[in-house]
Amino acid sequence: MKSAEVEIFGASYVIKGDADPEYVRELARYVDEKMHAAARNSPRNLPAIKVAVLAAINIADEYHKLLTNLQAVEKLVHDKTGDLFDILEDDGR
Repeated sequence: MKSAEVEIFGASYVIKGDADPEYVRELARYVDEKMHAAARNSPRNLPAIKVAVLAAINIADEYHKLLTNLQAVEKLVHDKTGDLFDILEDDGR
């Protein structure tokens, strides 16, 4: 099991798992950035747990939008591939 020491919003954590430690540090930096952005856009002295929840909502929003876009691209590729097969079939006749 690998471990990575990270700092998120001023707190240190040791994250253990199978993932590459540099990848884990990259994820931690991303979460840290999101938490700092949420804190900047919120009332002063907001407890860290509330900042974490706001950051999590923002990350979930990003994820959901990306997933929706991915699904739209996958559908477009599927539809266009079908169109190409139809064209090839018509040309082969």
